Amino acid sequence: MQRLLQAAPALSHFFKGGHNLLAIARRELPTAPFSINCVQQKKLKWVKADIVSDTERLILEINKFKPDYIIDFMGQGMVAQSWIFPEQWYITNVAKKSELINGLNWEDYLCKYIRISTPEVFGSVEETITEQHPFNPSTPYALSHATIDQHLKLKNNENGFPYIISRYANFYGPGQQIYRIIPKALFLALSNQKLILEGGGLSERAFIYKDDIISSLQAIIKHGKIGESYHFSDTKCISIKSLVRQIAECCGINYENFTTIGAERKGKDQRYFMSVDKALSSLGWKPKMSLKDGIVKTRHWIADSKEIITPNLLNYTHIF
Repeated sequence: MQRLLQAAPALSHFFKGGHNLLAIARRELPTAPFSINCVQQKKLKWVKADIVSDTERLILEINKFKPDYIIDFMGQGMVAQSWIFPEQWYITNVAKKSELINGLNWEDYLCKYIRISTPEVFGSVEETITEQHPFNPSTPYALSHATIDQHLKLKNNENGFPYIISRYANFYGPGQQIYRIIPKALFLALSNQKLILEGGGLSERAFIYKDDIISSLQAIIKHGKIGESYHFSDTKCISIKSLVRQIAECCGINYENFTTIGAERKGKDQRYFMSVDKALSSLGWKPKMSLKDGIVKTRHWIADSKEIITPNLLNYTHIF
């Protein structure tokens, strides 16, 4: 029976594979509307710990559990906010992450360390981005991710540390934080409220539904090669304006009455869109959920949860 450490939601999918699971997060086990299915499974151990303040405890818990696989989502997120206190992003995503990695007795148990990175390490790119594209980070957030990615390569060169890097288009789906663009737009649309469209929604992104994220992780566990990086994305890129227009249509409201234009976020890249050719040829992976169908599924979740979604969930709250 495989043992797997997860630092992110969507745990219920891995129960089906007979895994023993150690989940680490800085919050308690989430409640509605973010509840994790199958939380009563005896195979799940949930640990509330912060990578910055509880680094030694995290190392002890992981070494005690001895996972075959580590799926690492941990890190300080958000782009614009990283300009306010950039040192917090470097402490969390570089200093503390490298301290944690250095403390693992990985030779005793670890098969693969799957690091969840971001396409923002490449900066704003007009062409389709392959895994060989050079780094060009444009924010402290992106630089911190590019740095820890490079650190893992150094660790592999030094002692064979079994890392794999996976980079994703924008996550979405039921259970996502409400302040992210898709659930926030859906909630406001279903609540007869206006959405502020930052920068007019001209930036372009691709999106990936949560089930496709899970299938990508399963593919990496089965077929991913140590020291490699893989990109996972929908096969289409879309402007945020077009995305919101699609959400308005899904909710049966008028786009022009629904939106108002606001200032662009500081440091926001105009475009990044990753090729999934390597994931298809090397892992046999391709996305199955269309953006249209994924929005519909997420709309059902928002509609069912609308009465318990409080205003504070619509805005990011900075924690360090």
